[in-house]
Amino acid sequence: MTAAQLQLSVHFLTVESQAAARQLELLAPLQASLLLQKAPVSAVAHVLRLMLPNVAAKILLLFPRDTIFKWLEKLNAADLAAIFRYLEADERRQLIDVLPRSKQSLCKMLISYPEYSVGSLVETNVLIFDNHMLVEDALLRLKNNHQGYLQDIFVVNEHRHLMGKLTLSQLFTLPSATLLSNAMQLQVPSILASLDVASAAELKNWQGTDILTVINRKHEFVGVLHHHSLRHFLYRKNVQQNQTDSVSADLVEVYNDTLVSMMELITPGSAIDK
Repeated sequence: MTAAQLQLSVHFLTVESQAAARQLELLAPLQASLLLQKAPVSAVAHVLRLMLPNVAAKILLLFPRDTIFKWLEKLNAADLAAIFRYLEADERRQLIDVLPRSKQSLCKMLISYPEYSVGSLVETNVLIFDNHMLVEDALLRLKNNHQGYLQDIFVVNEHRHLMGKLTLSQLFTLPSATLLSNAMQLQVPSILASLDVASAAELKNWQGTDILTVINRKHEFVGVLHHHSLRHFLYRKNVQQNQTDSVSADLVEVYNDTLVSMMELITPGSAIDK
């Protein structure tokens, strides 16, 4: 593959990740892997996240472990769990064992929920403080914060039961000696982690918000569910069931010939399975 052709393939994977994911799903895993190995780590990780998890799992195993680890570092726990579900138990365990300990436990928890349930999609990387904490204590802990979701702060008791929440902006305006429990919003709509995704999508609780808090059957706070994650899961499920390309016809027409040509250059003399 020439430098110009490689640049075009990287552009396709990076700028049109959704279209690339759909097209690579139509190829045999080995052929798809030949193109992915040419792309930057961040671009491949994004494409894998957008792919059907069962296809991404097959492709992943075709690469050496050091390459796989670089991609895994770019994926969040929910994306990893979705892919890991389709690996054999030994392969899954080996990959989970190399993750940071915090991500290991999150992956194991997410995998423990059925794939169709809210628990498999929950975002656990959120700010959680106990109800006896002062604002000044919370602000100190924020300095070393690495959480992904920073819009709300969730307050729990000693049993990890959700007591309420505050916005991050609210925290910065409160007097430092204020107890979080005295300033938090008490009414926080929650859904069960065991609820199936289709039912969750129909809830009226989504009106006026794009996240809902998630609790388990012991009423322990698990995390939050983003509406965009819900939509993405239902979209992927629909694609998997119908086994059709859901990208618009115009986009496929523009890029399909390019992708096929690139694959023929990478694997001369071999036909592409569709």
